[in-house]
Amino acid sequence: MTWGDSRLPAIRRVSSAIGVYEKALSGTTWSERFRQATNAGYDFVELSVDSSPSKLERLSWSEGERTELRQCAADAGSRIGTIVLSAHRDFPWGSPEASIRRRADDIARGALGLARDLGAECVQIAGYFVFDGPRDDNVRGRFTDGMRAAASIADELGITLAIENVDGQDVLSAADGIALLADIDKPDVKLYIDVGNYAGNSLDVVEELTVALPYAYAVQFKDARPGAFRRVSFGDGVVPWREVLAALEACEFRGSVSIEMWNDDEDPTMAADALRWFEGVTLP
Repeated sequence: MTWGDSRLPAIRRVSSAIGVYEKALSGTTWSERFRQATNAGYDFVELSVDSSPSKLERLSWSEGERTELRQCAADAGSRIGTIVLSAHRDFPWGSPEASIRRRADDIARGALGLARDLGAECVQIAGYFVFDGPRDDNVRGRFTDGMRAAASIADELGITLAIENVDGQDVLSAADGIALLADIDKPDVKLYIDVGNYAGNSLDVVEELTVALPYAYAVQFKDARPGAFRRVSFGDGVVPWREVLAALEACEFRGSVSIEMWNDDEDPTMAADALRWFEGVTLP
């Protein structure tokens, strides 16, 4: 059977590849994590660069460390598909403070260089102009300026930047994301749709997804409830999964899908169980 085959589970019919967020995996070594992802049936892993010191340190990995990680993924039959860059949540481009904006620029450049060296085709940017800190009337304009500068570098490297809809007060809806793309005005800047965040923001998930899909690089799956954006088990939230898969099929989506979870208990079966759960979701 091949991708698009009607005999395949719906999640495999509507995506070109299926990935898993790094934080959904257990294990103490990269070899263990990549093999866990491959054995569970995933095609790629999303690598996290959040604002924790250990994750930001990844931007300073040596050439040898980067080569080793890339080889480790290849040996397991996997790859790094996306750099999930959420560090801008704490170092925002929209900040009124120039020193923070410079730090945001440095982080973006570092993530793009890491993506190039690891063979990742995309860097996901969280759509926070300013999440928690001083705001003024120009937070959106400064975020847009930062994105344009990063997009110019990404274009030279052949890497896509994709903006994730988030919680908070900035990029929440499909309309928010599409309007931002128009202002940034760079053809290789796309949306990285998080259907769970639509649900967490009490939006109509299917309606938002359908509007956003023509602008999407990828779609991220997690469950959620209004006001509860993380650590909601699949099936325990309000995301209408059958209708989500149907919308992807109706729009003839040809991008990748990834599953986002947080494996706080180091459960070695969490990633595999989630994919099996989705393979049991049928189209309406």
